[in-house]
Amino acid sequence: MLREFKVPCGDSEKRFLLDDELLLYHFEPKLPSKVTLKDEETKVREALERPIGTDRLREILEPGDRVVLLTDDWTRTTPVHKVIPLVLQEFFEAGVREKDITIIVATGTHEPLTETQLRRKLGSKIVEKFKVENHDPDRNLVKVGTSSRGTPAFINRRVVEADKKVAIGGIVAHPLMGYGGGAKIIVPGVAGTRTIDVNHAMGDHQKAFVGVADGNPVREDAEEIARIVGLDFIVNVIMDPKSRIIGAVAGDVVKAHRAGVEEYNKIYGVKVGEEADIVVLGSSPRDATVFHGTFALPTATPFVKEGGTIVWVAACLAGAGDREERLAFRELMSMDPDEMIRSIKDSARRGEESLASIFDWHTCKVLHRNKVVLVSDNISRSEAEEFGFNYGESVQEALDEALRKEGGSARVTVLPVGGLTVPVYD
Repeated sequence: MLREFKVPCGDSEKRFLLDDELLLYHFEPKLPSKVTLKDEETKVREALERPIGTDRLREILEPGDRVVLLTDDWTRTTPVHKVIPLVLQEFFEAGVREKDITIIVATGTHEPLTETQLRRKLGSKIVEKFKVENHDPDRNLVKVGTSSRGTPAFINRRVVEADKKVAIGGIVAHPLMGYGGGAKIIVPGVAGTRTIDVNHAMGDHQKAFVGVADGNPVREDAEEIARIVGLDFIVNVIMDPKSRIIGAVAGDVVKAHRAGVEEYNKIYGVKVGEEADIVVLGSSPRDATVFHGTFALPTATPFVKEGGTIVWVAACLAGAGDREERLAFRELMSMDPDEMIRSIKDSARRGEESLASIFDWHTCKVLHRNKVVLVSDNISRSEAEEFGFNYGESVQEALDEALRKEGGSARVTVLPVGGLTVPVYD
């Protein structure tokens, strides 16, 4: 019997039909039926009132403290503008003065936010009222030490010199550090390029993978550096596919984060079992660009056979970029993954810029393991091929072609929100 499936894509969705007999697994996150602004506020307030592993924020802060408030950047969908007023309320109740608060957007190596992006991220009133800065990974840094794994810790000077350090972020799936949130706000968030490169070069470890926090050397290295820096308090939210807050944790950078991960897995975790021949993978909600959309690809690999097909649905609202950029990406993806990771690690050791990033390596591994078929309204067939991807005019077309290739016994797994989904192992 034919059944209709939906995959979110930008502000709309892609629909396709599949015979129930061919379906191996269809993942539906365990989401509340309704989320109001009051519900979102309540989640954050409750987290602030019951922090994990620390005193309440208003008890940590003292009058006269110079405080930095870190937030994630435009590449993350965290609705900081909903969280920040509640955090600032804690500041003021502790006696912290407005003039002693600096908000730093933890951009890592991303582009700085424009005025418009800052207003959208933080809220116009916040931008107008407080000192707001974008982190620069190549300027105004101070070395605070070296981690036990050998990572030189160069950190934003204003962060280091602040009396108290507080951070707002989001817990989401992440292909390298397992999850967003927690110490990621420090490394890579407000770290220097050298620190980020050395930290990320550990990304070839088998536990440096989506859905893995404990034992992940990239995350644990960042957590050690966050301890050196003295990150006092985090507020991390969990969001639904529309970026509404459905969960929140606050407190210690590790203990609160792990409690949030446990909650996140109950919503977005998928138990790894039998591998399918084909996976239909939505990259929503982090699919504004091709490169952000690729973050979802590693999520598919535990669920699809080697040599199988990933039908990858990505809105790519920013379009395809220029042709030179596409061809350079394709050339990069043609590299042997082992050769690429050697190059990344060698560059990190020498303190030189690498031709490829650790995220390129994760994508490269997927493309060498599986056939990836991109479905996007904002990328043409020729542009997709210039990137090095296969192309489908629709999910239905790509799926039907994959089924013909695999034969009558093919099984299909559907992961509609691959940008949020994490594999869970026994």
